[in-house]
Amino acid sequence: MDEPVLTYPVVKIQYEELDSFPLKYDEPFVLAVHWNGVPFEFLIRLRQTQHLIVLGSGAMEKPEPLPYFQRHSWMNEFEDSVIYYNDPTLYLADLPVGWGQGTIDRFYLEDIATLLDKLIAKANISRDHVLFYGSSAGGFMGLMLAGYLRGSTALVNSPQTSLTKWLDVPVRNVFRVSYPGYTFRQASVLHGERINVMKFYKKIKYVPKIYYLQNAACELDMSDHLIPFLSELAFMEPGSTVNPVIVDLYYDPQPGPASFPRIGGHGAVGKLETIDYIRRVRP
Repeated sequence: MDEPVLTYPVVKIQYEELDSFPLKYDEPFVLAVHWNGVPFEFLIRLRQTQHLIVLGSGAMEKPEPLPYFQRHSWMNEFEDSVIYYNDPTLYLADLPVGWGQGTIDRFYLEDIATLLDKLIAKANISRDHVLFYGSSAGGFMGLMLAGYLRGSTALVNSPQTSLTKWLDVPVRNVFRVSYPGYTFRQASVLHGERINVMKFYKKIKYVPKIYYLQNAACELDMSDHLIPFLSELAFMEPGSTVNPVIVDLYYDPQPGPASFPRIGGHGAVGKLETIDYIRRVRP
């Protein structure tokens, strides 16, 4: 079912105004923070609680107006505060997904983490009570953001853990926009910490607490993302902080497209199951 069109009030500020901006509670609104020419947009619904759920978006199945906040219609299902973030990479070209890659000079996911950290502090919420949720590309971004915001937790469903192991066409389209002039291999080597979750964790010597929800029937997810991700945990440097990684497998055979059957079963579990899972694992 299509989600309703965004009708939330929009507040536009400059980055320099964020520290003094008064947060609003109870009523949802879109906060657009303009930072050195880039709009970073957040759909926010704060409540007087000590817990926050941060949701990211996977790929758009059809063109949607930006900003794109997947699952925004779920907002009132949660008793906790919620923040959805848009990926500004989508403004750089006609892309259904951007994985927060940004530009050569600017990794948008890192900027999103900085802004979220400021918003979380303004709302007087401890990072220990923050849960990042996302599926597929949203799961990739959730894993990265939880690494930036130490103490937070990630709940991901069928995430990409290495973009070079995902579907060739959408990844190459993003790389052409984010890393122009670089070959696919050059971008993968020079910007590996942006592209591969475990390379990022090894760089920062930290693995956040992760709940990894995966359909074991999806061959591509299992062989190219989950298993390599878990295998690389053994090679974290001594002295690294490695929090628990809890893998929850389910089995739901689904046919993939005839041209690429290995992707069958990649979709996330349904709304009710996802909401129940978020409620059960949120710190």
